[in-house]
Amino acid sequence: MKRRKLRPVLEGPWRLIGPSPDLRGLLPGAEEHLARWEAGGRKGEHNAPVDHHIFQGSDGAWHLWGCVRSTAVGRILYHWESDDFAASPWRCTGEMIRCDRAAGECLNDRKTEQIQSPYVVIHEGRYHMFYGGTVAGALDAEGRLVDDLTMQDRIAHIDAQSQCQICLMTSEDGRRWTRHRDANGHSRVFVGPGTARDPFVLNIDGLWRIYYVGYEGDGRETHGFACRTSPDLIHWSDWKTAHRDPRFGIPHYRCECPCVVQREGYYYLFRTEEYYSHRTHVFRSEDPMDFGIDDARDKYVGYLPAAAVEIYQVGDEEYVSSNHNPMRGTEICKLRWMPSE
Repeated sequence: MKRRKLRPVLEGPWRLIGPSPDLRGLLPGAEEHLARWEAGGRKGEHNAPVDHHIFQGSDGAWHLWGCVRSTAVGRILYHWESDDFAASPWRCTGEMIRCDRAAGECLNDRKTEQIQSPYVVIHEGRYHMFYGGTVAGALDAEGRLVDDLTMQDRIAHIDAQSQCQICLMTSEDGRRWTRHRDANGHSRVFVGPGTARDPFVLNIDGLWRIYYVGYEGDGRETHGFACRTSPDLIHWSDWKTAHRDPRFGIPHYRCECPCVVQREGYYYLFRTEEYYSHRTHVFRSEDPMDFGIDDARDKYVGYLPAAAVEIYQVGDEEYVSSNHNPMRGTEICKLRWMPSE
C-alpha cells in the first residue's frame, strides 16, 4: 500500500453528548457537595466528565462511558446512552460504577474513590471494558508490591513509589458488567510502571495492543506511553515504552490519554497535554511501537484543539470526541484528514 502523510483537522462545530450529570440521590453526600460548590461561587469543578469512550451495542444503541471527577466521593464511571448518534445531548442514565477495594482497586488513594478512563472493545461477542483502577500498592525497599491489608496505613508508604493498575470488566450485552477476577480476586490485568492509567486498546495484525500512561523511575521527567501486547485481552506481555518526550508537556500529568489510529500506511498517536487549553499533540510513525522516545520532534505532526480525544468511524463520516471543557461535558465533532508535507 502506498503511504501518504496526513494531518487531522476538526470539521464543524462541537456537539454536546455527555453533559455533567446530576448525582443527587445517586452518590452519598452529593447534595452537600453541590451546596458547598454553589456557596463558594461555583469556583472549580463539580461533577466534571473527562476521559471517556463511545461504543455501539448489538441492539443499535450508542453508549458513552466516561470518568466523572470532582464528585462527592472522588472519581466514578458514568453512563450516557442514545438511540440516535446525532442527538444532543445523550440521555443521562443514572448508571455508574464506583471503585471496588475488595477487588484490589484504589487502595488508600488519599482516602477518596478513584476509578477512571474506561475503554471498550468487543471481541468474540463479549464486551471488554478496560479502566484505571489507580493505586494497586507501593513498592517496598526490596521492590516488592505491598497491597491489601498492609496498605491500610498509607503514611507508612508515603515516600514509596506507588504502583497503579489497569483493570477489566466484561459484559455479554454491553449493559451489565462483571469485574474480571484473577487468582487473588483482583480486577487488575497488570500493574505499572508507576501510575499506570488511561488505557487505549487496538488490534494490529491479530495481536491486541494496549497503550497507556506509565512513569518510569520517579516519573518526574520519564512520563510517557507504555505498550503491552496480548493474544486474548487477558494475558499481557511486559511493557515497552512507545513514546516519551517531556518537550510536549511537563510535569508528568501533561502526558495523558493516548489514542492511536492507522491511516494510509502510517500510525498516528494523539497525546493530550491539557484539558482546558484544548491541546492534544499528534505524532506520526510507520512503527506502532515507536512514536519517538526521548526526542519525538521528527515524528511531530502538530496539535489538535481538543482533549482526551477518541476517534470513531460512523457510516462514511469520521468523528472525534473531546473533553476540552470538562465542566460542560463530553463533546463530539466531525474529523477529516488533510495531506501533510
